[in-house]
Amino acid sequence: MSINEVVIELMVSDVDKTIDFYREVLGFTLIASESENESPYWAKMKMNNFNLSFKEESRLKREVPYMQNIPIGGSAAICLQVDDLEAYHAQVASRCDLINHPHITPCGSTQFSMKDNNGYVLTIERFK
Repeated sequence: MSINEVVIELMVSDVDKTIDFYREVLGFTLIASESENESPYWAKMKMNNFNLSFKEESRLKREVPYMQNIPIGGSAAICLQVDDLEAYHAQVASRCDLINHPHITPCGSTQFSMKDNNGYVLTIERFK
């Protein structure tokens, strides 16, 4: 067995709003989606070589019953590594809920954290 791609799938309450947030605030590109009654229940987005997918909460809980009592957001933290942390911070700072501001970590990286529109923690990081 070999793995050709890793895609993190997040449970969300509204796929449309999540697409808008990741496209408009973070700069992701929508590459695929599936809809029912004109409302998407799943979407896959990409930035460079990083892929994320989003699935509507009730649909994911039907498909994976184990997730029945798992809440949206807060259950995952995703670290995105960027080349220009200052420019990315300027791009998102006024458009999202920042948890902290750029700071140097004990391991020498510079990072800040924010919440997306579903409550997931995104840490934006630059290693020197």
